[in-house]
Amino acid sequence: MPRLLHEYWESDEGYSDFGPVSEEKDRLRPSFTPHARLVFSVRAASWAEAMQLYNKHMGFGDYVVPDGTPSPVYTSQEAAEQKAYLKVRPPFAEG
Repeated sequence: MPRLLHEYWESDEGYSDFGPVSEEKDRLRPSFTPHARLVFSVRAASWAEAMQLYNKHMGFGDYVVPDGTPSPVYTSQEAAEQKAYLKVRPPFAEG
């Protein structure tokens, strides 16, 4: 089962971002979470698993998937795309 890398970014201004690593997220992060720094990362096979790991790390308790919300697992295609991006991902400046 493919597992994607997810990152939690936080800024001193109180902005935060959590989700799978992608070129688009890296490009947009400075607009949405200015001066952000990487706080932690996790690998997960689905969004629900990623959110459970996030909640555990943050001390929020169990993550409950909202009723009627699908929770598909990540695909091999998504994992391959992320792996390819991670090979060429530019270094980032924190802070």
